[in-house]
Amino acid sequence: MARRKGRKVWNGFSREEWLSLFADPEIVTDLLMKIMGALYAAPRHEDSAKHIASAMEIEYRALNAAVGWAGTKLRARWEASHGAEAASGEGETEAEAAPPRAPWEYVFDGAEEEDGTYLWILKPAAAEAFRELVEAEGPARAELRQILSEDASSFGREGSLFAEAPHETVRRVRGLIEEEEAFRRRALAGGAQCTVCGLSRLPLLHAVPYGDGGRKHRGLLFCPTHGALFAAHLISFGPKGTLLVADTLSEADREAAGLREGMTAKNPFSGRRMAAHRRIFNEYRRKEK
Repeated sequence: MARRKGRKVWNGFSREEWLSLFADPEIVTDLLMKIMGALYAAPRHEDSAKHIASAMEIEYRALNAAVGWAGTKLRARWEASHGAEAASGEGETEAEAAPPRAPWEYVFDGAEEEDGTYLWILKPAAAEAFRELVEAEGPARAELRQILSEDASSFGREGSLFAEAPHETVRRVRGLIEEEEAFRRRALAGGAQCTVCGLSRLPLLHAVPYGDGGRKHRGLLFCPTHGALFAAHLISFGPKGTLLVADTLSEADREAAGLREGMTAKNPFSGRRMAAHRRIFNEYRRKEK
């Protein structure tokens, strides 16, 4: 197929659909998740395939083949869910309908730089879904991933002038671990229970930062389920401690997570910092409408 010029954009999958796709290893393999993670960490969520391949120390053609294979699977999934309309191109915008898309365009958007370098760009809905995964796994783990991605050894043969030396990476990782331990001790001071459900088994409780300051302040304790929902801004709390639940959570999801109307926070929290968390919660809610 002839190479098409200009920016390639296609947004056939929603954020919720991307979340489901991320959980399907038959389509989104571990390798593709690593590639998406590299794009998510890149400025503006965009990077060249050759740089990603070099950083991951895999053969460029193998990386291209993996993305093309996933794109073929994604195209089949989309056509299966949209039926004849998908196959004929009806219902798409003029930019989306002509000419036919290459398989990789179902995975990433793309743009060509002035020097001819071609960039893969993480689709907005996929970036939103990936953000939820990153936030749900915990800020400390996400920060650790970022530190390791900036280490000199993560850039492969290509190298980078902005990479951190290995001894600086060790110092930053050690500091992060110490900060996380101190943060958890502060959060455990007093009554130790999940802020939503009241679970009090210490090995299962996680401290989650909120608002400004991150782990410099005392966080809130949650069980794994409610901690992930809070970190992803799918739940929050009103000024008087009333539980707020995102509209995107179905009744079945709410029932499975034990979220009921009228629930209130079981731990005290900072009103100022919760207001910052609630503001993001409300922003995401408006985007979904």
